[in-house]
Amino acid sequence: MKDKNQAKYSEYCREHIEEFKNELRDEANRAMISWPARTAAVLLFISSILTYVVQVAQGNPYSELTLLAYSFALLIVIGYPIATFLFAQVEKYSYLAIDLLCIAGMLGFSFAVYVVLLGSESQEQLSNNFQLMQGQVAFVLALGTAFSFHTGFWITIVRNILFTACVAFAIYLTDSDFFRLNIFPILEGFFMGTMINWVFHDGIRTRFYLKSTDADTRQHLYNQLSKLVYPHQLERIKLGDELENTMPLKEGKAIINVFDVQRSSEIRHERTADFFMGLFQSFLQICMEGYEHNPLRSQAFRLKETGDGFISSVGYPFLPVDSRSLADSAVSTALQMFEAFNKEVEKFNYSRPIKAAMGLAYNSVQGTFQSGGIRSYDLFGEALIQAAKYEELRKQSVLWEIFTSQAAEMGMENFNIMIVQEVVYNSLSPAYRDLFIEIELTDPRLVDREFQMMYDNDAKYIYFHLLP
Repeated sequence: MKDKNQAKYSEYCREHIEEFKNELRDEANRAMISWPARTAAVLLFISSILTYVVQVAQGNPYSELTLLAYSFALLIVIGYPIATFLFAQVEKYSYLAIDLLCIAGMLGFSFAVYVVLLGSESQEQLSNNFQLMQGQVAFVLALGTAFSFHTGFWITIVRNILFTACVAFAIYLTDSDFFRLNIFPILEGFFMGTMINWVFHDGIRTRFYLKSTDADTRQHLYNQLSKLVYPHQLERIKLGDELENTMPLKEGKAIINVFDVQRSSEIRHERTADFFMGLFQSFLQICMEGYEHNPLRSQAFRLKETGDGFISSVGYPFLPVDSRSLADSAVSTALQMFEAFNKEVEKFNYSRPIKAAMGLAYNSVQGTFQSGGIRSYDLFGEALIQAAKYEELRKQSVLWEIFTSQAAEMGMENFNIMIVQEVVYNSLSPAYRDLFIEIELTDPRLVDREFQMMYDNDAKYIYFHLLP
């Protein structure tokens, strides 16, 4: 199972080589400007001081040179943060800075060996220094080859071979006898450092895979959640807010628009579902015009789709986007929806006319989240009931006769119709009010047919507007 995971991680890193390379560079940069490089610098400094103290005690005339052994490596550690501060692009080469620090440290050790052996004044002192320095060879090589930040491990192997060869050659030039005594420690340091490097490389690769796939998963979840809630809800949820706190819940007032397609059950077409999907998408775009987070506003709020119907509200839970009266905003939005509907019908290219109806009513509404399961947001209140009943007035035979008679006078055989509540009509500006035709509920045609207005007992008039 572990081998399968490693193969999976390796394959993922190959497929995302640029991202993996950037991850390694970031890791190398963090190492160069934080505690790993600083710790290495402290160790090199302490090593220089201790070597100097020992050589002074032994009377080495070149003991001062040991203080210079790791000077270049220390200069790299000190200079890198300054260089990145002055030139940000230097961070792109952080992995090379790590390599340079490692080889500088190992060659510094080789120089320290040279100074120590050079200052040996007797065969006994030389033997003692052989033993002293020999014990450090494997450790220094292991430490210098244990960390690299290259995308391919084979690059690290080549790097370690070159580093080891350079150190071995430097030791050979220093003292061939010392080199022969340290052939095994040199190889031991190389293999030990390379094995540590493999564990280090595999750890970074595994972490990159888990972090990247987790980020991909979270992004996918975010994208899918954005289909269920509004952008402002996503932002508040990201900040730790509860879903139930992201939408208004107190009672308010709104104009509800109930849209329905006339005789939709009679539509027979292979693309009926696509027609309604395109239509409701157009309606959603109209509703979302002018959407803002703070304060929460848009042209309308899409409440729900009902198969062949669409319900929206103006004024709650989103504030209207303009300063016109709520009634003007609602009627303006309804007219835009009729225009979008006619365009979709034209694209649908059905063999018979397809017409729609809308009912608009103003009253109280309140927001709520479902108590269990999927916590979808919903509205309830008198306005929804009344708007649905106003839209259904077209189904009353006595009213339909009045509508069709009026349509005939206007030269229309088939028509879209908008029916609005009396309070909505009275709240309109004159320009919109002139669109509507009034029917008094005491009209003999209604009284003779015993017509009764349901769910709006205070109503005295019905107002309708016919559209082609």
